[in-house]
Amino acid sequence: MPRDSTPLTRALDDATRGNQHDVYGVLAAWDQSIETALERGGGTRFREVMRQYLDEVIDLVDAAVATEAEGIDWECLQECVDTYPPGVGDHHCSSVVANVVARCVIRTRVRDGADAIPTWALEYLADVTMDDDGEWAWESTGAFGWAVGHSEVAVLDRTLERAESGDESWVMGVLKHVTFADPDAGVDLLDRLLQSPDVVEDLLFVDRLGPVEETGFPEFPQFWDPETELEYDVDLSDDVYERLLAVVGDSIHPDRLRRFDDSYRIDLRRAADDYGPAGEDA
Repeated sequence: MPRDSTPLTRALDDATRGNQHDVYGVLAAWDQSIETALERGGGTRFREVMRQYLDEVIDLVDAAVATEAEGIDWECLQECVDTYPPGVGDHHCSSVVANVVARCVIRTRVRDGADAIPTWALEYLADVTMDDDGEWAWESTGAFGWAVGHSEVAVLDRTLERAESGDESWVMGVLKHVTFADPDAGVDLLDRLLQSPDVVEDLLFVDRLGPVEETGFPEFPQFWDPETELEYDVDLSDDVYERLLAVVGDSIHPDRLRRFDDSYRIDLRRAADDYGPAGEDA
């Protein structure tokens, strides 16, 4: 066994599933082992440790803060967030904590509604960065979109602001999650993005709405099968789909839509033909 992972394997062996006290020791050992892996083996060894242990560490933390019988212990999860905050770059625990926060945000939205999600959890997701927290953590932050409709956090406004400031990659993830949570709101957000003069992308945003017709949940956060614990179906009604086509047809040149029709799951050609500006034919 490589020495860099010894503290972590010991902590995992000693931990009891569901025991919150053990979570803090596992997170500390994870942080130490990842740092040692980077120092001794660089990026290659770092990725090896991540792939070997990340799933197990996330599962242990998740089991301690969220149970079917007692629900989510937000206080415990907030202690983890306070100990390992986002955007600071001095620890390696965001890949674990962000994943669990994202799961709990989605669970809460589905079971209790948007307003039951603590605002601090949403601010945490919004503050995670690729540079300071890493790709594994950043991929989970799209779950911010599940809070759409929250009375204290203006999800659509905040997302548009991030797009207009150049953070379009983050916005794509949020747009996808918004659409899974509320397809009508997803179309609203897409419309605002496409109409903004400060937003560059167009079809890449449109593509984020396609998978809603195929599955009930996005692919992130990783290592989680929400279908096994949550009863949820996305209802992309015919009216919402037609409004989506209308937004796309009104915002993107018909020549561009027809050109890329075969590459997207949404019927771009019909958007151009039925809803594009009159007189702008290919």
